[in-house]
Amino acid sequence: MLEVLASASEPLRLTEIAELSGLQKSTAHRILATLVELGYARQEASGRYAATLRAWEFGARSAAQLPIKRIAAGFLHGLHRTIGETVSLTLLSGTDVLYLDKIIAPRPVRFRTRVGSRVPAVLTASGKAILSQRPDGPDLVRRSAEQQGLDIAAVEAELDEARRRGYALSGYSPGVSSIGVAVGAGGAAAEAGLSVSAPGERLAGESRDRVIEALLEAGARMSEALARP
Repeated sequence: MLEVLASASEPLRLTEIAELSGLQKSTAHRILATLVELGYARQEASGRYAATLRAWEFGARSAAQLPIKRIAAGFLHGLHRTIGETVSLTLLSGTDVLYLDKIIAPRPVRFRTRVGSRVPAVLTASGKAILSQRPDGPDLVRRSAEQQGLDIAAVEAELDEARRRGYALSGYSPGVSSIGVAVGAGGAAAEAGLSVSAPGERLAGESRDRVIEALLEAGARMSEALARP
């Protein structure tokens, strides 16, 4: 339930939380009451619920302990210095990707995602790249595409193209283009992704080619680092 609250862009009604959590309304209400009492959720005057700063701090501490986040930090900062645009680290979680880290560009734009956001993998560049490199990718794509009401054949074609060229594209945030690559340890299935996001005009022509080259290099080097004992 904390995942539902934390990933929401605005406070949610009890009925929405119950539906998204797959719980009975009475059960969801009891759990929410406990979360409010513990300080991980708050109830607003409107009756809606939202995650508190304490919940975010708990999540941030947990994420900081993930080995992949520590290993990725140097590559993420290096990519940001090279490209000068917003860069993100994501991790596959079911049919979603979880944003573990993000470095915002000096010329920021409005993003739908932030650290801690959970987004269907088929909607993001890094998620598509990850799915394109996994043996269970086709099954995850079908499940996610059905959940999102997407054309399965069109999404599968996108992933085939991503597999062929080594990177994927997305426009999940309005007015923003993203390019993503998958990251995996050695021959293991990809579980993480790196992405660069910027307004479309800043990811065109030679700039786009430079971003793709830097992303592919960072992804390959990070995969090598993850494979080391």
